[in-house]
Order: sequence, then C-alpha cells, then structure tokens
Amino acid sequence: MRCKVQGNSKRFSAIACALLLVGAGAGLRGQTCTTQAEMQKAERNALIAVSQQLSHRVAANDTQALQADIAPQVAADATGILHAVSDVAPIVTNATFTVDNLYLLDAANLKPEEASVRFYCGVFNHPERVVLTLGSLPQGRYALALVHATGVLNPQQIAAIFAEAKGKWKLAGFSFRPLTINGHDSVWYWKQARAYASKNEKWNAYFYDETAHYLAAPADYLSSTNLDKLAQEQESAQPAGLPGAQPMQLSAKGQSFAITQIGTSGDLGGLDLVIHYNAAGNGKDANNLTAARRQNIAVMQAMLQAHPELKDAFHGLWVYAVVPGQAPFGIELPMQQIP
Repeated sequence: MRCKVQGNSKRFSAIACALLLVGAGAGLRGQTCTTQAEMQKAERNALIAVSQQLSHRVAANDTQALQADIAPQVAADATGILHAVSDVAPIVTNATFTVDNLYLLDAANLKPEEASVRFYCGVFNHPERVVLTLGSLPQGRYALALVHATGVLNPQQIAAIFAEAKGKWKLAGFSFRPLTINGHDSVWYWKQARAYASKNEKWNAYFYDETAHYLAAPADYLSSTNLDKLAQEQESAQPAGLPGAQPMQLSAKGQSFAITQIGTSGDLGGLDLVIHYNAAGNGKDANNLTAARRQNIAVMQAMLQAHPELKDAFHGLWVYAVVPGQAPFGIELPMQQIP
C-alpha cells in the first residue's frame, strides 16, 4: 500500500498509513464502533494510558521504543509511522497532550475479501456523529485516539490507530496536522470563507474553506456532519477553471502558463497560496536560477492580475516551476513584494 500526503503542507501532514487507506463506493460494510462515552471504564482507561504513553514517546522522538511497540499487522513496513513521528517530534517537544476523543473499532467479523470497511460512530444524524473509512483491514479489534498537543508555537492534532494484539494495544497508524495556521483555527477560516462568499470572492472563499476543512479533519479517513457541510460549502464556492484532469491556463504579457496544482500553506506563518505550474514549455533552465526566479514572479503577477482579490486574503504566493526530471524550483514572496 502506498501513502499519499494530503493537505496544505507535506511538512505539516506526513501521514503514515501502512494500515490505512481512504475507501469509497459500494461494498463498504458497517462494523461496530464504540464511542468514548459508551466504553467500559477499564477499556477507556487502557486506551487513555496507551495514548498518553504514545504522546510521551512522540515528544521525546523515541522511535526505538515505538519500533518495539508496532502492531504485527504493519511491523514489516513501519517506516512511514516512524518518519511521521520524527517529523512532528520537534514541534511538540514541550507540548501538553490531551486525549481529545477515543473510538473502539470492532472488525472481528470482517470477511477476508472486504477491501474497505466503514465504521459509524455515534447517534445517527447527531452533529458529533463520525464516520471512519478504512481499507485493507485484517480481522480484529482496533482503536482510534485523537490527541491534541497544545501549549507550543504550532499546536498539533495527532490521530493514532491501535490494533489489539494478544490483549495489548499496539501502534498501527499515525498521522498529524496543525490545529491552527497563523494563530487561527478551523472555525475562523470557515467564517472568513463565508464572508468572502457573501462578496462573491470565490477564489478566497474556496481556498479558505479548503484550509478550514484541513484543520478540522484530524485525518483523511474521518468524516462528520460538520465536515460534510463544510465540503458542500466549498463545492458551491468553487471557481471555474481550477486545475484538475487538465491544467488551468494562465496568460499574461504574451506568456501562457499551465497551472497544474493550487493549494494553501502555512509553512511561513501566514496563509500562502501555493501554485505549481508546468515549466517544461516555458524554457525553464535548472542551471539559470535568475531566469527561473523571473519566470516564477511572472506567474505570480499573472495570477494577481487575473484574480486581484487574492491580495487581501493571503500573506503571499508560493510558486513552483515543475519540469520532469528536475527538482521543482520554488520561491515565496509576500504580496507587498510582488512587483
């Protein structure tokens, strides 16, 4: 199984999913999910204890101890988990860890041929109802722990999957995401998106909704009523012509650029719009950084000329020139420094 990093920034969202894969479509079977409030006290306390132990090991970047405590189901390839832990460890070294929520997942009766499994957690139609969609899941009992790491410059949320092995909980999946970007949480970005939508500023609304969704979802395999509502609002705000199966064509000053990907990033503190374009047809030369920088700035200028509303919503622009066989060349400029 291959894992794909999702979200605003790969540095923020290294996802170790040796066990986990987002699933969709027909053939998904509901299995038993027990929420934290429904658990027996002993089970709840055991999961809290193992989650706290994991938090301490993550903060200490104790990958040796974690390696010894990996679930048998993923022990053959735990590098993704260990790399994700090493990525987040410096961010949460002095954090205060709080177990935000727990879910007990019973897949003991899962049929071997089932490629995906869906767990429905909580009361139907309740705002706090959660749906977990996992794939390639062996029979057994699992648990999901959602942990918040706060009291640090960049608060994080951790999603850890545990598998029961010989009566003990072992780590089977690990991912993390920020709780805030530029000091603002998901609700703030959602409210800002609605304000932009009310002014018909679809570009700003769409990418603020995307940022809100990223901060609100601890992991890609988790959905909820609020997340579904947020996704619907983002879809309604989607501007025409965004890159997808085909690149978005952006033209300015006699040049045309094929934009292949647009997202957001909080890597430098403020919220930036991130643009990737295919520079193969624009004469990019990996050995001529001056010319490559000039071309990236031309893309920035073209983007702001086409969509001036972006100037008020984003700290700046990241632009990456992508040429097959070469490392992408990227630069970031704050809005006030873009000529």
